[in-house]
Amino acid sequence: MSGTLVKGKSHGLDLTQGRVPTLLLRFAWPFLVSGLISALYGVADTFVIGKYGSEAAISGVGTATQVLNFVYTATIGIGTGGTVLIGRKIGERDDKGAAKAVGSFMTIGAILMVVLTAFIFFMRDPLIAIMKAPADSVAHAVTYVNITVIGVPFLIGFNFISAIQRGMGNSKNPSIVGAIGCFTNIILDFVFAGGLGMGAFGVALATVIAQAVTFIVIGGMLLKNKFPFAFTKKDFRLHKPSVSAVFRVGIPLWAQEIVVHISFMIIQGVVNNMGTDASASVTLISKVFNIGGMFPLAIGSAIAAMSAQNLGAGRRDRALSALKWGILYSLIIEVVFCAWCQIAPSTITSQLAPGKEGVILGAASYLRAFSIDLVLIGLVFPINSFLSGLGKAFVTMTHSLASTFLVRVPLSLLFSRIAGDLNTKLYFVGLAAPIASVLSLIICFVYITVYFRRLERTEERLPVPAEAAPSATAEPTAEALPVAAAQASTSD
Repeated sequence: MSGTLVKGKSHGLDLTQGRVPTLLLRFAWPFLVSGLISALYGVADTFVIGKYGSEAAISGVGTATQVLNFVYTATIGIGTGGTVLIGRKIGERDDKGAAKAVGSFMTIGAILMVVLTAFIFFMRDPLIAIMKAPADSVAHAVTYVNITVIGVPFLIGFNFISAIQRGMGNSKNPSIVGAIGCFTNIILDFVFAGGLGMGAFGVALATVIAQAVTFIVIGGMLLKNKFPFAFTKKDFRLHKPSVSAVFRVGIPLWAQEIVVHISFMIIQGVVNNMGTDASASVTLISKVFNIGGMFPLAIGSAIAAMSAQNLGAGRRDRALSALKWGILYSLIIEVVFCAWCQIAPSTITSQLAPGKEGVILGAASYLRAFSIDLVLIGLVFPINSFLSGLGKAFVTMTHSLASTFLVRVPLSLLFSRIAGDLNTKLYFVGLAAPIASVLSLIICFVYITVYFRRLERTEERLPVPAEAAPSATAEPTAEALPVAAAQASTSD
């Protein structure tokens, strides 16, 4: 049932009020700053390994990162499901529903901490073997995974608490804490791997300590600020409608991310077969791509939260406006970044592996082709987030699977066998990514066009006027509340 939920300033922004373009940037910028810093500390890991370690160490860390991405996929997919559900309840001013959503979401996080830590621990060797890591890099990969698996519970805890706060309209606290963790990681990278010569072990240890710091700090913030609604220990359990709503968005996104990362592991295996220089080159560019893709990712996170709150409040027009402005903002940044990568890619890659000429040139060739995908994800990421806010995560899963396994993986395998030197092969392997994204865009465009034309034909509208609060007794339509699994008016 609807309540009297009122958010104080410390809890976050009301995303259902104010000018959409301004509010979108205001909500996105903290996430962007922390995301950029996070991507930079990933680059710092690579820089430190590249400066003080060998090509084999760079390759090993890259291979290990792909293994650990199985954990990151959970925080992205299930975390987005939690943000959307909590944002929806906040928009509805449903305080009881919000409490149940948060309690269920936190319980899911606790379960995932145990399950995913065990999964990485026991599946380490098979996953590394799948990627056919060069023989001289396997030991580095094993060392990195052995240490970073300790930080898995901290990583999940931080990301789930961050998802809760973003659902409540607070992107600032997660961003501040994320920045603290990133700076901690960067400093310790240089101390452990650079100063003490600990190599992959030192980089992994720095990561774990930073993850522990972020979890402790953001957990303390949550306890101090509490919630803008009554929350008790009784809410800390699996509430079936809330779990269903989280999984309705989270499971398709998680499945999408897992399958996509499996494809990345396949591609990493293809590249690993091309030699240590090729493997190291692709590892470097994965870090650069994380920076380049951070802006549409930040904008996408803002769109998901804004769409959830506004759809909960009956403001479909504002959700659509957030999507349009988000695409515009993302394209401006990505076109500029892509142009830089096309004109002078070596100015980027030479900073990541100083003195390693073969890696610098190979990475530059790969980056020149791969960076075209940055412009395309400036469209894809905002659309994916909007669809998630609508509760249509299955669409993002469908187009991601299709583009990955019908286009990117086959083309990567094909291009790796073309005649030519290593740099030429890396260029064409990198080109497979933007070609695959074109298919994703086609599927998204067709779906969104058909979806809204159907709404217009049937004159179906959200059940609540823009000015009014949601009714406690109104029965929502499937399109109006696509995330909700059941009405909060039902008894536990």
